[in-house]
Amino acid sequence: MVGFTNLALILLALTRCLAETEYEAAIREKRFADYMLPMEDGVELWTRIVLPRGASFDDATANITTVIDRSPYGYDGIEALANLYLVKGLASAGQDMRGTKKSEGNFTIWHSDAVDGQITIDWIASQKWSSGSVLSFGASADGLASYTLLDTHPEALDAQFIIFSSSQGYPIIYPGGAYRESLATNWMEKTVFPDTEAQRCISEIFENEQPNPWWEPLNMTSAHDDYKVVKWPSFHWSGWYDIFLTGQLTAYDGYKNHAADGNDDDTKIFIDPLGHCQEGASSFPQHTIQGRSALPILMSYELYMSTVTGPPFGNATEHFLPYREQIKDVTFYVMGSTDDGASGNYWTTLDKFPDYTPTKFSLNSDFSLSTYESPSSVPVSFQHDPDDPVPSLGGSNLFIPCGPYDQSPNLNRSDVLLYNTEPLNTPMAITGPLTATLKVSSDAIDTDFYAKLIDIYPTGEHKLIQEGAVRMRNTIFRDMEEDVEYEVDLNLWNTSYVFSAGHKVGVIVTSSNYPRFSNSQNNGRVMSDPDQSVDPVVATNTILPGSFVELPLVELRDLPRCRVIEEINEKYEDLGEAAVDLANRQARNLMEQKI
Repeated sequence: MVGFTNLALILLALTRCLAETEYEAAIREKRFADYMLPMEDGVELWTRIVLPRGASFDDATANITTVIDRSPYGYDGIEALANLYLVKGLASAGQDMRGTKKSEGNFTIWHSDAVDGQITIDWIASQKWSSGSVLSFGASADGLASYTLLDTHPEALDAQFIIFSSSQGYPIIYPGGAYRESLATNWMEKTVFPDTEAQRCISEIFENEQPNPWWEPLNMTSAHDDYKVVKWPSFHWSGWYDIFLTGQLTAYDGYKNHAADGNDDDTKIFIDPLGHCQEGASSFPQHTIQGRSALPILMSYELYMSTVTGPPFGNATEHFLPYREQIKDVTFYVMGSTDDGASGNYWTTLDKFPDYTPTKFSLNSDFSLSTYESPSSVPVSFQHDPDDPVPSLGGSNLFIPCGPYDQSPNLNRSDVLLYNTEPLNTPMAITGPLTATLKVSSDAIDTDFYAKLIDIYPTGEHKLIQEGAVRMRNTIFRDMEEDVEYEVDLNLWNTSYVFSAGHKVGVIVTSSNYPRFSNSQNNGRVMSDPDQSVDPVVATNTILPGSFVELPLVELRDLPRCRVIEEINEKYEDLGEAAVDLANRQARNLMEQKI
């Protein structure tokens, strides 16, 4: 059942296993207080403060540091995750974002969160029991709000721990200009209250289908010097199949390499295989909680406690102290196939991401995938019928099935092109960004192109590793002309993966991927057009010679196995099993309530 358990339930169950006694004691002893905090426009936001043992709201000498989580999910959602740190003597603060749960106002799609967050942090820092130091915590949507704090960079902000989130909005919602329908539309409809607010937000996203200044509140880039204000330590926890992966990798690079002078040693990242994709856990061994490690929680304790008593990442708690010297700045899971004895499927920890060799693999018209372009390659055409889109199978999703799904059910379609190498003689490791450069043409004025990197097993399975998209009208910013060649670059996001010997590297190219992405009608009409689906066009799309994918090849010796993480996972295995069991019971209770 855990494969279908909401990630929030897993995290909340872990919190309950670690800190529920502390929270229950705080409630019993009335060491909590609820407020409606006024923002600069008068809108009031519901906020709960919980103090650690022995603390009092009336004690001007308490000198307590606070961990804050601002969220649209409510205190029964994931705001309560901040209670993880009550056991370390820190206060916790949970706040409902405007337009959600108990707070007033309208949801602003994170446009107000930089200012709302600053006002809240300043207020906490000014309380007589406060040390004047506030630490930001945020998972998923909460993490988006945490990243927006770069715009206001409150003086009291002293550390950030951000989980499965993004510092950028447009490349996540419109990667390559293609709308991630299953993510954005479903999230708004399931989260923002009331229903009219959700539709208003969706309409606003549709109206900003192309990059423009509307996206700036969630567009942290080094080119705009957004990270120059970072003078506090941070820890970023991501996942290879996470819905926000590239936006969090961008954030890590910004915090690590483009922050205030002297801050480069105070930033760390941890990447598990999954992120939001709990369903994919069975594909990845070496874990505490299915697909995950206890290490990030231990590191977050050190991060937050060091702001109280020592230098950044310099105050290891008793749990992490035996391992600290062996854990580097960059820690991640090296993925592999599910074969017995497969290469990959272990943890590594490094001073930095490994250097890689960008290697081009040509898409040849005989459907071979090779490091050379076949001189006999010719154009390959297929039809995209909007009334019959290619079904999405796995990937980095939230509301639809996710993870390394087998793509075989789609391979008998005439609108799905499969390219593959010969079986590998030795394992091939890749770690870094994946890209595709397609030379294309179409007889329609607009269309989509999708590329998927897959692992082809000797048994015939075609497992998805990563994928990318491009919507032509949002890439070339004009109508396509018939028989004109266009060259487009697709970002297939990032990965760390080892193809085992005997496997083939595969690439799928098509023009639809629904409902992960909205289905192009090939008619050039924008998302905000109520008649967008009227008069769909069947497009004949062509992949031209010179198209290729570029993979980041690395040596296996550059990805050394870190057995210390396996020791940590074994040490906390019972805790992980307890959290999973509790999450399953919570999930069953929720299902029974709905019935």
